[in-house]
Amino acid sequence: MPSVLENTKTIPDSPGVYFFRDRAGTVVYVGKAQNLKMRLNSYFTITGAEGDTRKQAMLKEATSFDWQELGSDIEALIREAELIKKLKPKYNVLMRDDKNFFYVGFTRGKFPRVFITHQPDEGSTSVAHLGPYTDGGALKLVLKSLRKAFPYCECARSSRALHDRPCENAELGRCAGICCLKKKKWRDFYPDAEERIDRYRKNIALLKRILAGRYTAVTRRLKKEMRKLSESRQYEEAAALRDQIDALENIFEHRAFLSRDDEAWREKGLRHLLTALGAKSVKRIEGYDISNIQGTDAVGSMVVFIDGAPYKNDYRRFKIRLPARPNDVAMIREIVTRRIEHREWPLPAVMVIDGGKMQLNAALAAVQHLKKIRVVSLAKREEELYLPNRTTLKLKESSQPLLHLMQAVRNEAHRFALAYHHKRRKKTLFKGKRTTKVAQRVILKNRSKKKVRAKGSPQG
Repeated sequence: MPSVLENTKTIPDSPGVYFFRDRAGTVVYVGKAQNLKMRLNSYFTITGAEGDTRKQAMLKEATSFDWQELGSDIEALIREAELIKKLKPKYNVLMRDDKNFFYVGFTRGKFPRVFITHQPDEGSTSVAHLGPYTDGGALKLVLKSLRKAFPYCECARSSRALHDRPCENAELGRCAGICCLKKKKWRDFYPDAEERIDRYRKNIALLKRILAGRYTAVTRRLKKEMRKLSESRQYEEAAALRDQIDALENIFEHRAFLSRDDEAWREKGLRHLLTALGAKSVKRIEGYDISNIQGTDAVGSMVVFIDGAPYKNDYRRFKIRLPARPNDVAMIREIVTRRIEHREWPLPAVMVIDGGKMQLNAALAAVQHLKKIRVVSLAKREEELYLPNRTTLKLKESSQPLLHLMQAVRNEAHRFALAYHHKRRKKTLFKGKRTTKVAQRVILKNRSKKKVRAKGSPQG
């Protein structure tokens, strides 16, 4: 465990939480950081603690520090809240005032409302709270993102405030609709009212678990349920759970350094990629992914990063042309082959494929005549980068900046493919419903003709 006077070169450049401890090893302060190295180094500069007597006092009392690396800024936010509540560190309490800490409130009742507050009522029986959280901006961002996947209500719900028709948030898919609708109007708009009540209850339960730091367990549970639904061919229900899983993974695994335009961090990732590939340039990187459910409505995506940042003007999407229910490897080969056929598109220096060795080999086969393109694949489970020379880099152990860059490319390709897949499925469902209605009309028409004939036919 490093002394506060020792060199800080061993601190990683990754998100996480950190601990300052006194001589007895007791934690006197817990903090979170988007970049642990930058944050901890700031404590040991002249300006780091300047102007804050409480921080100066903490640094005098602390004799050592350590840290815990985490997957993202958001994960660090939630872990910090969990530790402050559990450990009650001396200087977190001393530095606290009502403007610094944030709490998430959940009202009681059939449709709990979710809100952020500075001053929780500890003795309240009508509201439950989670927290404290130190970063209000990050907390608002995570709630906004989670609401898209786990809709909940923010409307006031006194009897006078209930609506005669679904609110705007219901139309946008941000709440269940009936949560702020007059009960006598439920059946007018929602024949599936009971299902919506049950779904709302489950959403709130999952939100509480996620914000309490148990998002990994939630993701595992949702994946298990999705597989069961898919095996029983309940594809629509499986797709809804897949969307929730994707939302969680994007929130907790996507690194904030790209969205916050941290150029130094991005450039470091690009340099590490140059070294790993032995290349002269990695200016244009393309990421590829596919999206489907059991091979149906299969699509592919191509996203482009220039100098490590997304360049959306060059994004492209592909409708898979292979026969019904193709495998992932065949689909990767198809979209990369079709991409190369577009000679009017600028060629990339690097292609990043979502998958393992089989997906990498499929892409390499498609570009084997183009020696200038370097193709790599990123396997999600262990975050291993497979290189064309048959070597493998375990990015979690070797290079955090390169890991973050590759994850950003893969996540963006995944997001873009998923959006196109949703669009295709909606068209298929609409077409199917329309075809069913036409078929029903034909059947009814034929029945009426038979009845007419029956009435007009002679008695036997």
